[in-house]
Amino acid sequence: MEERIANIPDVQTWASEAGVSRRWLCKSMKLVYGKPPKIILREIKYEKVVWLIRKEGLESSCYCVSVDAGFSRAKNVSMFLSAYYGTNFTKLKMRVLKEETKINLLWLSGATK
Repeated sequence: MEERIANIPDVQTWASEAGVSRRWLCKSMKLVYGKPPKIILREIKYEKVVWLIRKEGLESSCYCVSVDAGFSRAKNVSMFLSAYYGTNFTKLKMRVLKEETKINLLWLSGATK
């Protein structure tokens, strides 16, 4: 499950794939990690975007990263970054490539190598 975590679209799918109820998953994640699974999935999605930018470097485009990260359209990755992280794809790409911001991959550290 760990190696597929970045491709899980929502909490219900995560619970189904884990063979547990959504309620049990929510309670367990909150107890173990101090966060609901919705927030964990959001952080994983962000890490995947960052990881893809690092991997592709200057060649990374909003469209390619959004598709590889599981967003349905390039516009969605920009809306996601704006809503939850106060940035857009271009600004994030520049920060990541210049290494101005140290972004530690907490959830994907072993899953995307």
